[in-house]
Amino acid sequence: MIFANMNLLPQLVIFIIVLAAFLAVRDILRLKINFSNVDRLRKTGAQPAGAVITDVLKILGVILLCIALLRPQESKTQTKDKLKGIDIMLALDISGSMQANDLLPSRVDAAKEVCREFVSGLTNDRVGLVVFAGTSFSQCPLTSDYEIVKNFIAQVDLQTIRIDGTAMGDAIITAVNRLEKSGPTKVIILATDGVNNRGVSPVEAAKIAAYKGIKIYTIGIGKKGGAPVIQRGYDGVLRQVVNPYTGQVIKYEEPDEATLTQIAESTGGAYFRATDTRALKEIYATIGKLEKQDIDVKTYNKKTDHFKWFLWIGSGLLLLVFGLEAFKYTRVIA
Repeated sequence: MIFANMNLLPQLVIFIIVLAAFLAVRDILRLKINFSNVDRLRKTGAQPAGAVITDVLKILGVILLCIALLRPQESKTQTKDKLKGIDIMLALDISGSMQANDLLPSRVDAAKEVCREFVSGLTNDRVGLVVFAGTSFSQCPLTSDYEIVKNFIAQVDLQTIRIDGTAMGDAIITAVNRLEKSGPTKVIILATDGVNNRGVSPVEAAKIAAYKGIKIYTIGIGKKGGAPVIQRGYDGVLRQVVNPYTGQVIKYEEPDEATLTQIAESTGGAYFRATDTRALKEIYATIGKLEKQDIDVKTYNKKTDHFKWFLWIGSGLLLLVFGLEAFKYTRVIA
């Protein structure tokens, strides 16, 4: 048992001592009061023992309230373990083209499901999540709490970033910033279905990653030849978009394999092409077999407050004492 507000202890101790001294002096002075009418004294039924008991209950109630102010808590000791693992930042494209359904039910849903399965299969590794479209941001920092990461992945959708586009370079920089102060084995797994069209150059961003000792594994998502552009009509039905001049179905661009390959090779990683969900799973499984490193993992346990018990019991005792005294004085007046 620990106390969160130990800095209040000296003041509370002084307060309790002053209260006890006040009650003791008051009782001594009360015994010296002279009654002009003996019958009135008998009528009060006042007994020194009863007064002492009520004073003791008052002090006990105040002590319990003071303990409540100190905020007693239960907490287990922090643990620090040395485990073998790697630090991984997942960089996931959530641009508009990821709604294509050449990977069922859609590219983004398939990628999310595979990422969740990938995280579930990790042991002793730390993993985080960066999402990107027209810009990028860190959705989840590095952690060994896989349930938290999977929850963050589940929350991601195409509306998470309202600026459309494909900012691969920005995503790499964001992931590098998260990995910069981590262990010696650092990996970025970047999955995208498009061509970089916003932000910094992904090739230049990859050079920064290589300088900091970070490998980048890139994954191009989508079938060969591209996937039809899907748009929801006024009736709520999804349809393929057709060019009104040529009559041909408009397709999303394929992943920029040349740039993705250059990014991966410049950092010591590798490029993979995922044309279906099965291939995507195999790619993540392959990357998951990387060399492990020793990392320090700190575990913190949540603290539980117990002040309510002291608050309720202390308040109850004081209410009981005040009720008894009110009843006694009401009887005297009657």
